[in-house]
Formats: sequence, structure tokens, C-alpha cells
Amino acid sequence: MSANISTLRANAATLLDTITAIRKVYDYIPDTAPPTPCGIIGNVSVVWDDSMQRGLDNYTFEVYAVVSRMSERSGTDELDALLAGSGSGSVKTALEAGSPTRTLNGAVSTVRVTTATPISITMGGVEFFAYRYEVEAYG
Repeated sequence: MSANISTLRANAATLLDTITAIRKVYDYIPDTAPPTPCGIIGNVSVVWDDSMQRGLDNYTFEVYAVVSRMSERSGTDELDALLAGSGSGSVKTALEAGSPTRTLNGAVSTVRVTTATPISITMGGVEFFAYRYEVEAYG
């Protein structure tokens, strides 16, 4: 199963959009400072022919949860809620849900959120609190 990259990105955005604390989800990296809190699906890397002569490709991509300007104290609390390993506000849970589960709504054979790293991200000249989630998918 070879994944369609556009479908992978769109389905990841749809799943992330199920988190009520996230105001808007982008399946691309926006040019200007977005309304926060928001989710951003980053660029996708591909390793072809991971096994079985085109039977399995490996996709990795980053998802950003961006909350508030660096100067706002509430940003830490918002990020903590998104960082949960399970529950309705968890980025990990949302991306690994779908139908069938752990497939990005059928875009890949399996998906797994592996890490979350706190970062600051600058968009439109404004610095924001964020987490960068690393996601692995196979298809």
C-alpha cells in the first residue's frame, strides 16, 4: 500500500481537528501568524521500498500544536493539556484514532506518534509556544 501524500496530510488534519481546544488546523505550513491554538501538519519525508519490493513505504512527518505568544503564561497550561498520552484533548490519541484506528482514516497501514518536543516557533514575526510531534506511518 503506497500512501497518497495529500490524503495523508488531509486525514491527519481532520483527526487533529477533533480536539476541541484547537481552533484551526492547517494541512500546510501557513505564511502568516495563525489564530491560536492551532495545529499544523508539517512536511512529509518518505523512505520507499522499506520492505517487500514496493510493499511498504515509511512516511515521517511533524505535527505542530501552537498555542500562544511566548509572553503569555496560559500557553504552558494549554500545551500540557495537548501533551496528554490519552484522552479527548490528546494530540497522540487524535492522530492514532480514526477508522480503522491507527491508519489516518485509511490513508496508511499504520501510524504512531513517537515523540513530543517543546519548541518555540516564529510565524509572521511572532514567537509562539508549541510542541513538535514526530509521527511515523507505514503504507
